[in-house]
Amino acid sequence: IDTGNHIMRVGEYAGLLARELGQSEKFIELIRSQATLHDVGKVHIPSHILKKPGRLTPKEMDEMRQHTSFGAMIIGDHPHLEFGRRIALCHHERWDGTGYPKGLKGEEIPLEARIVSICDCYDALRNSRVYKPNYDHDGAVGIITKGDDRMKPEHFDPEVLTAFVKLAPVFDELYLKMRDEEKT
Repeated sequence: IDTGNHIMRVGEYAGLLARELGQSEKFIELIRSQATLHDVGKVHIPSHILKKPGRLTPKEMDEMRQHTSFGAMIIGDHPHLEFGRRIALCHHERWDGTGYPKGLKGEEIPLEARIVSICDCYDALRNSRVYKPNYDHDGAVGIITKGDDRMKPEHFDPEVLTAFVKLAPVFDELYLKMRDEEKT
């Protein structure tokens, strides 16, 4: 699992989307740096769950879902990390209210988490995991924009989704560039 590069790419994608959405330079820099904290809570998830080939059981899924709350707990209440804390806690919330941990809906979800959510999904789709194959760029974009058995376009903020579609070719370039840098 190339977790290190995954978190760096998610930060870079998030910065691009924030800029496209007209956010301030301060917001862009905060999201770029603190999006990398989105999965920090996975340190508390047993490796047999993280590395399990195939689908998780409902009990394992409940355990995996705790990584968002664990992440917020690890990051804590330091004012300089509140952006990262909100991202860690809310990056699996969905626009339509079907996400976790709190089932937040629409603009109840912090913007930084709505941005990181789509970035995290894109990068996860591009990378193979023990439990799933990797997709090429077009396949990943297709799943995000058209949906499959797990992911639906209505999971994402429509404005963020529109910005993602516009920037999709840049995401592909960045993915390939950072993947190639990793190999050298």
